[in-house]
Amino acid sequence: MGAALLGALGIAYFHTIQWLFHRFIAPDSYYSHGFIVPLISLYFVWKKRTSLDYAEHETGKIGGALVITALLVHLLGTVLYIFSLSGLSLFIVIVGSVWFFFGKEGFKQILFPIGFLLFMFPVPEAVLTGISFPLKMVVANISVFAVRLMGIPVLQEGFQITIPAGKLLVGNPCSGLRSIIAFLAIASIFAYLRPLTLTNKVLFFFSAIPIAMIANVLRVLFLILVSHFWGLEVARPESFWHTASGIGLFVIGLLLLFITGNILDARENKK
Repeated sequence: MGAALLGALGIAYFHTIQWLFHRFIAPDSYYSHGFIVPLISLYFVWKKRTSLDYAEHETGKIGGALVITALLVHLLGTVLYIFSLSGLSLFIVIVGSVWFFFGKEGFKQILFPIGFLLFMFPVPEAVLTGISFPLKMVVANISVFAVRLMGIPVLQEGFQITIPAGKLLVGNPCSGLRSIIAFLAIASIFAYLRPLTLTNKVLFFFSAIPIAMIANVLRVLFLILVSHFWGLEVARPESFWHTASGIGLFVIGLLLLFITGNILDARENKK
């Protein structure tokens, strides 16, 4: 029955899955991590396999209602050509199916792995653009402020930054939104695994937002500085230093998450 259900869902959501694939591999994608999200979820479900065996497997009527509702949403998304709506309905179908087959208790056992799947479903492009624009402005403003404190002459016109070596443009990848999405996903795993109170788990999860912004500002600042001292060619998108700064951003973000987790651990141990 499970194989038949998967086959039916595969047919019903074929174009939605294609859309997800193209969003994952698109240039400057915000969801390039999408391929590994279901693998991580499956791993955590596998870790809970013993608990699932002991959970009551009564049929969940609410789950069935969710599946029906999701299919109606998918129909609406298909008619309106809104793939993000169909993507949301696919997530709801997964939630409803788990609830239906494993019941309320089984669903509670794997609530985190199921919820984690949200990180593979892209939000509408218009929403990403609306969030990216102000974030990009913040990154540009802070970076220019820091450069001026260092005594380097700089002129800012929106997202264009002019230094003696030439002009730099703070593009969409430098907004920090991609880093925020990725670090929120990582922080959710760390919060799930750490023995913290619910309040501190929530604090740790949302700490990923300022951490991602700090790491991204440091990256843009670094690229401005190498452009100033070594020329604009050094900081081109395809250059070594541009790629290295992206890796450095990730390392700095992980380090700050680790420090934040230790601070929350220490705060709990003092109680």
